[in-house]
Amino acid sequence: STFVSCRGCGYVLTCDNCDIAMTYHKAQNAVRCHYCGARKPLPAVCPNCGKPFIKYFGIGTEQVEEQIQKCFPGTATVRMDADTVAHRDAYEQILSAFGRGEAQILIGTQMIAKGHDFPNVTLVGVIAADTTLNFPDYRSGERTFQLLTQVSGRAGRDKDPGEVVMQTYVPDHPVLRFARVQDYPGFYQYEIAQRKKCLYPPFSLFIRLLLSGENEESLIERGKDYAKALEGDLRQALGAEGQGDLLLLLAAPAPIARIAGLSRYQILVKLLRTKRLPQALHAVYDFETSHREDGFLKIEINPQDMF
Repeated sequence: STFVSCRGCGYVLTCDNCDIAMTYHKAQNAVRCHYCGARKPLPAVCPNCGKPFIKYFGIGTEQVEEQIQKCFPGTATVRMDADTVAHRDAYEQILSAFGRGEAQILIGTQMIAKGHDFPNVTLVGVIAADTTLNFPDYRSGERTFQLLTQVSGRAGRDKDPGEVVMQTYVPDHPVLRFARVQDYPGFYQYEIAQRKKCLYPPFSLFIRLLLSGENEESLIERGKDYAKALEGDLRQALGAEGQGDLLLLLAAPAPIARIAGLSRYQILVKLLRTKRLPQALHAVYDFETSHREDGFLKIEINPQDMF
């Protein structure tokens, strides 16, 4: 299960080192952090209120495999996720076993969605196809469409036709409708209109400066000072005519505020794409270079995720 919560007080079991919920692994009867690898036994009672109302939420690959084995007894399955491919050569061994027909059902995370060619696969099932639609990222629609079209392409690659079944709470969502009929041009027109409406890339550009440090208070103070100084540099670089190009400059803790015991703070900049964008980018890189020794973790242009 993807997280463990108390039905009595609502407490969610989180990692001691990271600002992230821990994942429950039934085989070990333990919870594990998928960011730093920390592991601890599942508590019998809630650490917050002391009541025995521990409940598992979300569906993991282990649970999917367990349910499939109940529905199709005697059918061999193999599972591919971060746990089963942890040791060397495990990835190839699992795929080879499936390709040889030693298992009839392959269960996995997104890593099985693309790049595999098994002629005898005729059915693909997607559990909770709308999950990635709800990620707090402007690319969530694009990524969902990519994932669904890629995994759909695993079925029917030879003479026998393929079938794809998607489980979703929002079957009428435009992204899922376009993915269902493999309508790439239609999805593009829909997605580009949404981004233009909100001035998301490619009509703008996001820049994220990510800081990391052990002392949360000093990190926040330094981040706020940096944001104020960076705004001054950007406005100077944009000039009088370009003040409206700076759509956003926000200093705040990163969505995952702590990983592996280190606090994380970010400065997020959103710039309109105009002829003045190169000057603004130079100002950002010059600023980062002059403060590189002060705890910057990295600088990202249109970051792949906002976490």
